[in-house]
Amino acid sequence: MSQDAIDKHIEFRKNTAPKIDPRKACLLIIDMQEYQIRREWACFKAVNLVTPGLLDYFVAQVSDRVEPNIKRLLEVFRQYGLQVAYTMFSSFRKDGGDLTRQLKETNSLVQQTVGEPLFPHKDDPASEIVKALEPRPEDLIVVKNTSGVFTATNFDTLLKNMGVEQLLVCGVVTNMCVEGSARFGAELGYDVFIIGDACAAWSEEVHEATLRSFQMIFGHVLTTDAAVSAVQDSL
Repeated sequence: MSQDAIDKHIEFRKNTAPKIDPRKACLLIIDMQEYQIRREWACFKAVNLVTPGLLDYFVAQVSDRVEPNIKRLLEVFRQYGLQVAYTMFSSFRKDGGDLTRQLKETNSLVQQTVGEPLFPHKDDPASEIVKALEPRPEDLIVVKNTSGVFTATNFDTLLKNMGVEQLLVCGVVTNMCVEGSARFGAELGYDVFIIGDACAAWSEEVHEATLRSFQMIFGHVLTTDAAVSAVQDSL
């Protein structure tokens, strides 16, 4: 019964979602960095060492679904000259000294284990946005040394200065930096839409549970097709 009730509530939320206004919207691409999603870097190596195979699903989803869908979203936003923003989860100091205590401890452990930190410096090649989604000069790039983009940056001020009232959020990881940024954005008063098939978690179960939880109260979930149609139909 509880699941049926949740389904009904989510359906109600879908039917009462605000209409996307592209001129007041920003496509927010979360942490699509080399070290986050490629097998060659420390994150995959370290996790695979502890739990072999854990990230295989995630890496495949990013390659097969997330990257192509974000590329589609980017093409539409750029076609109409709409706002695009990227986040990079990286340290500002080369020694990682500006990271939280927990992240410094993780960096130290991974450094000892695989020979490189899990959270690299912002200028490290591992921190770069993947080539397929490479930012353009007009795009906003926000470097953050915390999971959520609003926690330790002036991103809220920048968005308000640009007249942004709605966020279309995509990227990785669904239940980590994506959810954290989306929920904080909703609490700051933005209409937040997570583009579900343009995100990925370490398992489909975790991904779906996160999306269901988010759309119960904080915001809304759209497919890439629905987001593209909503933008095009409003212009």
